[in-house]
Amino acid sequence: MGFKSFSWYSGLIGALSVSGLIILVEACAGLDSIWLSHSGVTAGVFCFDVISFYLILLSILLSLSLSFWVESMSYFSRFMIFLSVLGSLLCYCCVHVVWFWVFYEMSIVPLLVLLIVDSPYSERYVASWYLLGYVVFTSLPMLLCILYLSLLEGGFNMGCWGSSDSWVVTGSLIVLAFLFITKIPLPPFHVWLPIVHAEASSPVSVCLSGYIMKLGLLGVCRFCFFLLPDFIFSLAYTVICFLCSVLFFFSASRELDGKRWLAFLSLSHILVAMGCLSVGGWVLSGSAILYCMGHGLSAGVMFLFLWLMYDVVATRNLALLKSGISGSLLFRVLACCCLCTACSLPPTVQFFCEVSLMTDGAWSGGFFLLVFYAYVFMGGLMPLFLVGSLLSRHYDVSFHGGSAIGVKVYSLFYLIMWSFGLFLVC
Repeated sequence: MGFKSFSWYSGLIGALSVSGLIILVEACAGLDSIWLSHSGVTAGVFCFDVISFYLILLSILLSLSLSFWVESMSYFSRFMIFLSVLGSLLCYCCVHVVWFWVFYEMSIVPLLVLLIVDSPYSERYVASWYLLGYVVFTSLPMLLCILYLSLLEGGFNMGCWGSSDSWVVTGSLIVLAFLFITKIPLPPFHVWLPIVHAEASSPVSVCLSGYIMKLGLLGVCRFCFFLLPDFIFSLAYTVICFLCSVLFFFSASRELDGKRWLAFLSLSHILVAMGCLSVGGWVLSGSAILYCMGHGLSAGVMFLFLWLMYDVVATRNLALLKSGISGSLLFRVLACCCLCTACSLPPTVQFFCEVSLMTDGAWSGGFFLLVFYAYVFMGGLMPLFLVGSLLSRHYDVSFHGGSAIGVKVYSLFYLIMWSFGLFLVC
């Protein structure tokens, strides 16, 4: 397998990325005081805190990685993805509840349009109905809950909420939290995600698992943080979800479609962030946000890898991906690195967050730890099975993709670098 050269565009993106990393390391020192005081810098309808900082960084990194693939996307797809990313960036920082809802929907609706218009698969209309039913049809009840709570709390600034302790407010917040849970999604509202991923184009899949799932957790944290351990992410519900994750892993082990396989893994892995919020404490709450960032980078690089393999071998069948990497040492290294991010091997951020949850979760009881140990074992085993399958019994296949493939390979190295080096910044 051979490549001619890397384009000037790749070099420019690489130089900007290295410069951004240097600036980021300098900026993180100034956020320590914000982290310790659990507050942020507020101006009007926007607030910049640690949560928004890491999630903004996630969306920027994913959008930069997609910029390497612009030649494979239409102008309409680029515009829709730009709107979605812009909506997510504004949503991360917004503390005005109505504008939060507007930016939230602004992030999701363009991806629904792309699912219908841009997807090359025949069942995209069925998948769009699932996404419409589970995501968009919950938007109006969410807006009604937000407006009703604004009347009860006496304002639209969510930073000023919490003064009322009536059961009506608590019940409304719980309903609002479950509306956000459908968009993460968590069991039992998870059915739409594997179906949508199977029929969506690869850029839409990167955005869905990259940052759209995190918007649901962001909504739960912003609106209902003081209700999380007791009412929303209770210990019983958390244990049930982790038990469901074992079933997700078994479902993934039966899948030959790479995107459905990764969708089931993504459903299981996001439960760690929920577990951090369930066990409670400010330290683990920060770990939940860091895990979301690592999870988004891992899901993004895996979907880009599957997209690259589809360009090479024209299939998403995991049993046939071997033909795409057998003739190239570079592709075998890429496959190993991408799959290692999916199984949370050190030094990924997910590994440290899982260790933190395991340490603090010991106070929640032996049964919780037992279930979490089963999750960690299965979560690491599924990607390693695929590594063993892809790296065994090679046969010689050559492919000359030229500089176009080289640019796409560079995007994978870009996200892999961030996945394994993020702990140095955080």
